[in-house]
Amino acid sequence: MTGEVWNDLLSSALVGTDRRKAVLPAVDGALKAVLPVGELDPESLLTAAAVVTVARRAGQQAARVAAPVPAPAETMPLAPAGAQDRLGRLLSGLDGDLDRATSRELAGEWLRLAADRGLRAAPQLLVTLLELGCAESSLRPLIRAAGGERLTWLCVEGPGRWAWAAETDTEPDPADWDTGRVAERAAYLAHLRERDPAAGRELLLASWPQEKAADLAVLVDACEAGLGPEDEPWLEKALDGRSGQVREAAVRLLAALPGSAYRQRMKERALAGVTAPARGRLEVHLPTSYDAGMRRDGVVEKTLAGVGERSHWLRQCIAAAPLDCWSAYSDSPEAFLTRQARQADDDWGNPLRHGLARAAIEQRDARWARALIKDGFLADSSDMYADLAAVLPADELTELVARRIAREGGASARLLETLPQPWPAPVCEAVLGALANQERRRSGWWQLLRQGENGFGPEYAPQVRALHDALPPTDQQMLSRFMIILQIRHDIHREFA
Repeated sequence: MTGEVWNDLLSSALVGTDRRKAVLPAVDGALKAVLPVGELDPESLLTAAAVVTVARRAGQQAARVAAPVPAPAETMPLAPAGAQDRLGRLLSGLDGDLDRATSRELAGEWLRLAADRGLRAAPQLLVTLLELGCAESSLRPLIRAAGGERLTWLCVEGPGRWAWAAETDTEPDPADWDTGRVAERAAYLAHLRERDPAAGRELLLASWPQEKAADLAVLVDACEAGLGPEDEPWLEKALDGRSGQVREAAVRLLAALPGSAYRQRMKERALAGVTAPARGRLEVHLPTSYDAGMRRDGVVEKTLAGVGERSHWLRQCIAAAPLDCWSAYSDSPEAFLTRQARQADDDWGNPLRHGLARAAIEQRDARWARALIKDGFLADSSDMYADLAAVLPADELTELVARRIAREGGASARLLETLPQPWPAPVCEAVLGALANQERRRSGWWQLLRQGENGFGPEYAPQVRALHDALPPTDQQMLSRFMIILQIRHDIHREFA
C-alpha cells in the first residue's frame, strides 16, 4: 500500500500540485489516523510524504550480512609485551616529548626490529598500523612483515584505502607497457632489459615515434638495465633528436658505456683543452666557441654564476672524459695534480679541478677521489667534497669523517650524510668530542644533533646522557631532544631483547 501511495506523491511533487493533483483514498490500519485523505495541497502533500517515508522505513527488514571468514591462524610469535606497549605509545602519540614525524620514525625502527626477529605486532594495534601505512608508504613493507595473517585479513574486510596491505611484490605486468603510466612502463622495460636486453631495446625502438619527449627520456633511463655495446648505435641516434631531455638521458647511458664513441669524443675535447708541451708544465686552451658537436654531446651552453662561459664548457668536457686519459701526462693522479698545481693559475686551475672532481664522482674512481681530497682544493666546497669522500673505501671514509669532525665540528656535518647508519664507532666518538668541546660549543651543534638522532647506535645512550648532565643548563636544553630520542631507541632495542 505505501509503495503505491509513495509513487502518487512523488509524481505530483515532481511536476507540481497545480499540474497534477494528488488525491489519496482513505486507508485502514495504523496510517488511517495520520495520513491526509482526498485532494492534497502542497503542505498536505509534504505531510503525507513524511508519514509514508517513516512507514516504509519502519516496514523494512534488516539486511542479512554474511559473517566474514575467520582470520587465519598466526604463524609468527608476538613481540614481547614491553615492546608492544612501546609501539602503542608511539602510534598514539602519548609521548609528549616527541612530535608526530619523530614518533613515526621511531615506529619504523620498532617495525624493522620486529621484522628482523620474525615477530608480529599485537592485534589491537593493526588498525592503527594500517592507517600509518596509508600516510607513510615507505613503512608499508615493514608493516606487512610485522602485521601477521590478521593484517591481510583486515585489509580485505576493511575500507579500500587499506588495500595496499594485500599487495605483494610481483613481476611487472606486460600489459603495463600498453596501458600503464610512464613509471609502470619504465619498470616493465627495466625488468625486460634485465632478462633480455635485446628484446627491451626492440620494444622501445618500435614505440619511439609515438612517444612524448618527457616519457621517452624516462624510458631511455630505464635502459640502464642490461646496458651494453649493442645499445650504442640507437643511443647515438638519440643524440640527433630535437628533445634536450632525451639527449641528456642518452648522454648518461653513453657516458656509462666503456669504450663508447661519446667517451672518446669527450676525451679528445679534454686533451685538446689541457696539453703538456713541456715537461712539468701544463697549458689550458679554452674552447673558442660553442659548436653543434658540443650541443649534441650534452655540453650545456649557459654558464653557472661566477664561472666563465668558456671555462664552463671545458669543465664539462673534463668531467665527461674517462680519467685514464690523463695517464698520458702523469703516472698517477697525485703526480698530475702536483704538476698542474705548480703551473696553473686560478683562471683555469679551478675549472680543471672541478671537472676532475666531477669525473671522479661519476666514474666512482677512488684513486682520483683520494688524490683530489688530499690536494685540498675542494675543502671549502662541502657538497662536492662530500660526494668525493663517498667514493672512498669504507675504512678510509670513516677515518676521514672522524678526523674532519674532530677538527672542525659541525662545519663538516655534511660529511656525515655519506656514512651508513648507524655510524662507525670512531665517528660517534668524534661527534661526542665535538659536542663536549668548550672552545667550539654550539658551533654547528644543530646539524650534529639532528643527524646523530639516527646516526648513533642506541648503545651510546648512556654516554649521551652523561654528556648532557655534565653541560651547563643552557647547553643541556639544546642536547635534550637528542638525549631523549637516543634513550627511546635504546629502550626499544632493550625491550626486544
